[in-house]
Amino acid sequence: MNKRPILVAFSNQKGGVGKSTVTAVLASYFNYVRGLKVAVVDCDYPQFSLEKLRGRDLKNLEKSEYHQRLFCRQFEDSSRKAYPIVTSLLSQPQRFPRQTGRRL
Repeated sequence: MNKRPILVAFSNQKGGVGKSTVTAVLASYFNYVRGLKVAVVDCDYPQFSLEKLRGRDLKNLEKSEYHQRLFCRQFEDSSRKAYPIVTSLLSQPQRFPRQTGRRL
């Protein structure tokens, strides 16, 4: 069986409409509930809200024994690791060299 990746993107030029929240909720659903392999690319330059959200969650997890127990129970139930969140270099113009005549 040929399995092709499914790409999902959320976009809106207005800030504060819930793009990062919807992305995190759906990525978690597909990863933990449906058991699918998920990778999230955060293209929200310069904020990178998803990366910051993950960092905040990890700090809260370190501080709270209650959340640590929930995390362990979730891992035992699904045996799924957290999905990766990477920041896109393409969304950072100063880090991506300009190439004339090529579209990405």
